[in-house]
Amino acid sequence: MWFCTNADQCRRTEIANLAIDAKKHAKAAAAYAAVRQLLYSKAHMPGQHLSDKELASKLNIGRTPVREALIRLAAEAKIVSLPQRGYFTRPLVEWVLLDSYVVARATLTLALTRTRTHPLDLTAPSGGSSPMELAIRAEEIFADIALGACNCEVCQIIDKFCFCSHPLRMEIAASELSPAFRTSLARLTEAMPQLCNNTSAVESALTNHLDVEERAVSHAMQTMSRKLLANSPFARQYL
Repeated sequence: MWFCTNADQCRRTEIANLAIDAKKHAKAAAAYAAVRQLLYSKAHMPGQHLSDKELASKLNIGRTPVREALIRLAAEAKIVSLPQRGYFTRPLVEWVLLDSYVVARATLTLALTRTRTHPLDLTAPSGGSSPMELAIRAEEIFADIALGACNCEVCQIIDKFCFCSHPLRMEIAASELSPAFRTSLARLTEAMPQLCNNTSAVESALTNHLDVEERAVSHAMQTMSRKLLANSPFARQYL
């Protein structure tokens, strides 16, 4: 089950102390963060099997918290769980990604009409920002807009969208489409301080940036497919 750590802040309430062993909970949270970060770093290809034993060895943590992290990631639909086969990274499918942009666009637009919180204090990305930094900056803004709606379902939708589209966003930021991506992201960053008093300006910048990403999906997918093929064992052996 997806759990929003900001739920008490959004609802202006205090969450009662949960009857959970603090040390065990900390280990599970750390393992989840470590596995998620590893997947974020493009260390695995789309559709690749995720072994709890290999992950535990690579991250130097126990198999049990890693297994719990995989269960949580699967419940959040960030990885795929197949009975009798285990866990796999999500495959990148163009129509699925395009559908996710439709949902994210509608969700973020709705969130803008309900925003209650002050936006993050962000500076425009510099020309030397890496593709990873640019992708994370865009995702921070999406998450900030979602958080402002004070609605856990909105945050859940955008959290999944950011995670599943992250490899694509990094590819766009690293390709010849990078200038358009950087420009639209800079405009969105500059518009964010107006989130609480001029949502139309933020919505315009947000729509423009999502348009840039969505138009690049097909090209980025083709580029990623070529890279995956070139790096496959079969290609290295026979091509």
